[in-house]
Amino acid sequence: MKVKGSLFIIIAILTVVLAGCGGNKSNQSNEKKSLSADMSNSSTSSSTSSSSSSSWSNYQYKVPKSVQKNADYVKNGDLSTKQQFTFDRFGTRQQLADVSTKPVDIKADQLTYKVNQVRVIKNTAKTPQAKEAAEQVLNLRNIPDTYYTFVLNYTVTNHHHFKIVLNGVDYVKTDQDQMLTTTNQLTDSSAGNKVGANRAVSFAMTGYLHNYASHPATKLTIQFGAIYTMNQKKVAASPDSTLTIDLR
Repeated sequence: MKVKGSLFIIIAILTVVLAGCGGNKSNQSNEKKSLSADMSNSSTSSSTSSSSSSSWSNYQYKVPKSVQKNADYVKNGDLSTKQQFTFDRFGTRQQLADVSTKPVDIKADQLTYKVNQVRVIKNTAKTPQAKEAAEQVLNLRNIPDTYYTFVLNYTVTNHHHFKIVLNGVDYVKTDQDQMLTTTNQLTDSSAGNKVGANRAVSFAMTGYLHNYASHPATKLTIQFGAIYTMNQKKVAASPDSTLTIDLR
Protein backbone atom coordinates (compact mmCIF):
# COMPACT_ATOMS: atom_id res chain seq x y z
CA MET A 1 0.00 0.00 0.00
CA LYS A 2 1.26 3.48 -0.83
CA VAL A 3 1.42 6.20 1.79
CA LYS A 4 1.17 9.44 -0.16
CA GLY A 5 3.76 12.11 0.61
CA SER A 6 3.89 11.06 4.18
CA LEU A 7 6.51 12.25 6.61
CA PHE A 8 4.82 10.44 9.43
CA ILE A 9 2.44 7.53 9.52
CA ILE A 10 -0.63 6.87 11.65
CA ILE A 11 0.26 5.03 14.86
CA ALA A 12 -2.22 2.18 15.21
CA ILE A 13 -4.69 2.24 18.10
CA LEU A 14 -4.18 -1.05 19.87
CA THR A 15 -7.28 -3.22 19.97
CA VAL A 16 -5.73 -6.03 21.98
CA VAL A 17 -3.45 -5.84 25.04
CA LEU A 18 -0.69 -8.27 24.14
CA ALA A 19 1.21 -10.29 26.68
CA GLY A 20 4.81 -9.18 26.83
CA CYS A 21 4.28 -5.88 25.01
CA GLY A 22 6.31 -2.86 26.01
CA GLY A 23 4.37 -0.10 27.72
CA ASN A 24 4.86 2.43 24.94
CA LYS A 25 3.53 0.08 22.27
CA SER A 26 0.20 -0.33 24.03
CA ASN A 27 -0.09 3.10 25.64
CA GLN A 28 0.54 5.71 22.96
CA SER A 29 -1.04 9.01 24.04
CA ASN A 30 -4.16 10.22 22.24
CA GLU A 31 -2.40 13.44 21.28
CA LYS A 32 0.49 11.55 19.68
CA LYS A 33 -1.94 9.41 17.68
CA SER A 34 -3.73 12.53 16.50
CA LEU A 35 -0.51 14.28 15.51
CA SER A 36 0.67 11.24 13.58
CA ALA A 37 -2.61 11.11 11.68
CA ASP A 38 -2.53 14.82 10.88
CA MET A 39 1.05 14.65 9.61
CA SER A 40 0.14 11.91 7.14
CA ASN A 41 -1.81 12.42 3.93
CA SER A 42 -3.32 8.93 4.00
CA SER A 43 -3.86 6.06 6.41
CA THR A 44 -3.03 2.38 6.27
CA SER A 45 -5.89 -0.04 5.77
CA SER A 46 -5.45 -1.46 9.26
CA SER A 47 -5.01 1.76 11.20
CA THR A 48 -7.51 4.06 12.86
CA SER A 49 -6.82 7.61 13.97
CA SER A 50 -8.34 9.30 16.96
CA SER A 51 -9.89 12.75 16.73
CA SER A 52 -7.46 15.64 16.85
CA SER A 53 -6.69 17.16 20.21
CA SER A 54 -8.12 20.62 20.79
CA SER A 55 -4.68 22.25 20.84
CA TRP A 56 -3.92 21.16 17.26
CA SER A 57 -7.26 20.60 15.54
CA ASN A 58 -7.65 24.10 14.10
CA TYR A 59 -4.11 24.63 12.83
CA GLN A 60 -3.66 24.53 9.05
CA TYR A 61 -0.52 25.75 7.30
CA LYS A 62 -1.20 27.79 4.17
CA VAL A 63 1.20 27.05 1.33
CA PRO A 64 2.20 30.36 -0.31
CA LYS A 65 0.76 30.83 -3.80
CA SER A 66 4.24 31.39 -5.22
CA VAL A 67 5.30 27.97 -3.90
CA GLN A 68 2.19 26.30 -5.31
CA LYS A 69 3.27 27.45 -8.79
CA ASN A 70 6.56 25.53 -8.50
CA ALA A 71 6.62 22.66 -11.01
CA ASP A 72 7.88 20.26 -8.31
CA TYR A 73 5.07 21.04 -5.85
CA VAL A 74 2.60 18.16 -5.42
CA LYS A 75 -0.57 19.23 -3.65
CA ASN A 76 -1.92 15.73 -2.97
CA GLY A 77 1.38 14.55 -1.48
CA ASP A 78 1.96 11.68 -3.94
CA LEU A 79 5.74 12.03 -4.27
CA SER A 80 7.25 9.72 -6.89
CA THR A 81 10.14 11.66 -8.45
CA LYS A 82 13.21 13.12 -6.74
CA GLN A 83 12.92 16.82 -5.90
CA GLN A 84 9.12 16.71 -5.77
CA PHE A 85 7.78 18.17 -2.53
CA THR A 86 4.62 18.72 -0.53
CA PHE A 87 3.59 20.16 2.87
CA ASP A 88 1.86 18.59 5.85
CA ARG A 89 -0.77 20.64 7.64
CA PHE A 90 1.66 21.80 10.34
CA GLY A 91 4.03 23.40 7.81
CA THR A 92 6.70 20.75 7.19
CA ARG A 93 8.11 20.88 3.67
CA GLN A 94 8.59 17.25 2.63
CA GLN A 95 10.85 16.66 -0.36
CA LEU A 96 11.62 13.28 -1.91
CA ALA A 97 15.39 12.74 -1.65
CA ASP A 98 15.58 9.08 -2.69
CA VAL A 99 13.32 6.12 -3.40
CA SER A 100 13.72 2.36 -3.76
CA THR A 101 10.92 0.22 -5.17
CA LYS A 102 12.79 -3.09 -5.35
CA PRO A 103 10.67 -5.65 -3.43
CA VAL A 104 12.43 -7.52 -0.61
CA ASP A 105 10.85 -10.17 1.60
CA ILE A 106 11.51 -12.58 4.44
CA LYS A 107 9.53 -15.66 5.50
CA ALA A 108 9.32 -16.73 9.15
CA ASP A 109 6.83 -18.63 11.34
CA GLN A 110 4.32 -18.96 8.47
CA LEU A 111 4.36 -15.23 7.83
CA THR A 112 5.80 -13.31 4.89
CA TYR A 113 7.07 -9.77 5.46
CA LYS A 114 7.48 -7.93 2.16
CA VAL A 115 8.87 -4.41 1.80
CA ASN A 116 7.24 -2.79 -1.21
CA GLN A 117 8.80 0.67 -1.16
CA VAL A 118 11.13 2.81 0.93
CA ARG A 119 11.62 6.54 0.50
CA VAL A 120 14.02 9.04 2.04
CA ILE A 121 12.37 12.39 2.78
CA LYS A 122 14.10 15.71 3.38
CA ASN A 123 11.97 17.61 5.89
CA THR A 124 12.13 21.33 6.57
CA ALA A 125 10.02 22.72 9.40
CA LYS A 126 8.59 26.09 8.35
CA THR A 127 6.67 26.72 11.58
CA PRO A 128 7.14 26.11 15.33
CA GLN A 129 4.11 23.82 15.18
CA ALA A 130 5.86 21.61 12.62
CA LYS A 131 8.90 21.15 14.87
CA GLU A 132 6.82 20.47 17.98
CA ALA A 133 4.66 17.88 16.24
CA ALA A 134 7.71 16.07 14.82
CA GLU A 135 9.42 15.99 18.22
CA GLN A 136 6.35 14.46 19.85
CA VAL A 137 5.77 11.84 17.18
CA LEU A 138 9.42 10.71 16.99
CA ASN A 139 10.16 11.10 20.73
CA LEU A 140 12.97 13.60 20.17
CA ARG A 141 13.77 16.43 22.55
CA ASN A 142 15.09 18.79 19.90
CA ILE A 143 14.79 18.19 16.18
CA PRO A 144 16.74 20.35 13.66
CA ASP A 145 14.90 22.70 11.32
CA THR A 146 15.98 20.42 8.46
CA TYR A 147 16.20 16.67 8.95
CA TYR A 148 15.71 13.38 7.09
CA THR A 149 13.37 10.46 7.62
CA PHE A 150 12.64 7.18 5.85
CA VAL A 151 9.09 6.12 5.01
CA LEU A 152 8.78 2.37 4.48
CA ASN A 153 5.71 0.54 3.16
CA TYR A 154 5.41 -3.19 3.80
CA THR A 155 2.92 -6.05 3.70
CA VAL A 156 2.44 -8.92 6.16
CA THR A 157 0.88 -12.12 4.80
CA ASN A 158 -0.49 -14.61 7.31
CA HIS A 159 -0.23 -18.24 6.12
CA HIS A 160 -1.75 -19.63 9.33
CA HIS A 161 -5.30 -21.01 9.32
CA PHE A 162 -6.24 -18.59 12.13
CA LYS A 163 -6.18 -14.83 12.71
CA ILE A 164 -3.08 -13.36 14.37
CA VAL A 165 -2.19 -10.13 16.19
CA LEU A 166 1.11 -8.38 15.50
CA ASN A 167 3.34 -6.95 18.22
CA GLY A 168 4.96 -4.45 15.86
CA VAL A 169 8.59 -4.01 14.87
CA ASP A 170 11.20 -4.65 17.57
CA TYR A 171 13.82 -2.33 16.08
CA VAL A 172 15.38 -0.87 12.95
CA LYS A 173 19.16 -0.42 12.68
CA THR A 174 21.02 1.59 10.04
CA ASP A 175 24.48 0.87 8.63
CA GLN A 176 25.59 4.00 10.53
CA ASP A 177 24.93 2.11 13.80
CA GLN A 178 21.80 4.09 14.61
CA MET A 179 19.22 2.03 16.54
CA LEU A 180 15.55 3.00 16.28
CA THR A 181 12.61 1.64 18.29
CA THR A 182 8.99 2.71 18.69
CA THR A 183 9.97 4.47 21.92
CA ASN A 184 12.78 6.35 20.20
CA GLN A 185 12.83 7.83 16.67
CA LEU A 186 10.45 5.32 15.04
CA THR A 187 6.72 4.91 14.39
CA ASP A 188 5.13 1.69 13.10
CA SER A 189 1.47 1.19 12.21
CA SER A 190 1.42 -2.62 12.59
CA ALA A 191 1.58 -2.90 16.41
CA GLY A 192 -1.65 -4.38 17.79
CA ASN A 193 -3.19 -4.91 14.38
CA LYS A 194 -4.75 -8.17 13.18
CA VAL A 195 -4.12 -10.19 10.04
CA GLY A 196 -6.75 -12.75 9.07
CA ALA A 197 -6.05 -16.34 8.09
CA ASN A 198 -4.45 -16.51 4.63
CA ARG A 199 -4.78 -12.75 4.29
CA ALA A 200 -2.34 -9.89 3.65
CA VAL A 201 -2.41 -6.43 5.26
CA SER A 202 -0.25 -3.41 4.42
CA PHE A 203 1.47 -1.19 6.98
CA ALA A 204 4.01 1.62 7.11
CA MET A 205 6.80 2.83 9.37
CA THR A 206 8.69 6.10 9.57
CA GLY A 207 12.08 6.63 11.18
CA TYR A 208 14.42 9.52 11.90
CA LEU A 209 17.77 9.40 10.04
CA HIS A 210 20.43 10.97 12.26
CA ASN A 211 23.07 13.09 10.47
CA TYR A 212 21.87 11.86 7.09
CA ALA A 213 23.09 14.95 5.21
CA SER A 214 26.73 14.43 6.25
CA HIS A 215 26.77 10.67 6.96
CA PRO A 216 23.93 9.11 4.95
CA ALA A 217 22.70 5.65 5.86
CA THR A 218 22.42 3.34 2.86
CA LYS A 219 20.90 0.23 4.48
CA LEU A 220 18.24 -0.60 7.06
CA THR A 221 18.07 -3.84 9.05
CA ILE A 222 14.60 -4.63 10.41
CA GLN A 223 13.79 -6.98 13.28
CA PHE A 224 10.10 -7.81 13.22
CA GLY A 225 8.35 -8.65 16.49
CA ALA A 226 6.44 -11.54 18.03
CA ILE A 227 2.96 -12.65 16.95
CA TYR A 228 -0.04 -13.69 19.07
CA THR A 229 -3.46 -15.29 18.81
CA MET A 230 -6.63 -13.32 19.50
CA ASN A 231 -6.54 -14.80 23.03
CA GLN A 232 -3.09 -13.30 23.70
CA LYS A 233 -1.29 -16.63 23.38
CA LYS A 234 2.15 -16.27 21.82
CA VAL A 235 2.34 -18.02 18.46
CA ALA A 236 5.99 -17.21 17.76
CA ALA A 237 8.76 -15.01 19.11
CA SER A 238 10.62 -12.50 16.95
CA PRO A 239 11.97 -14.13 13.76
CA ASP A 240 15.47 -15.61 13.97
CA SER A 241 16.55 -13.59 10.93
CA THR A 242 16.29 -9.91 10.05
CA LEU A 243 15.38 -8.16 6.81
CA THR A 244 17.96 -5.84 5.23
CA ILE A 245 16.94 -3.29 2.61
CA ASP A 246 18.75 -0.63 0.58
CA LEU A 247 17.79 3.02 0.89
CA ARG A 248 19.11 3.76 -2.60
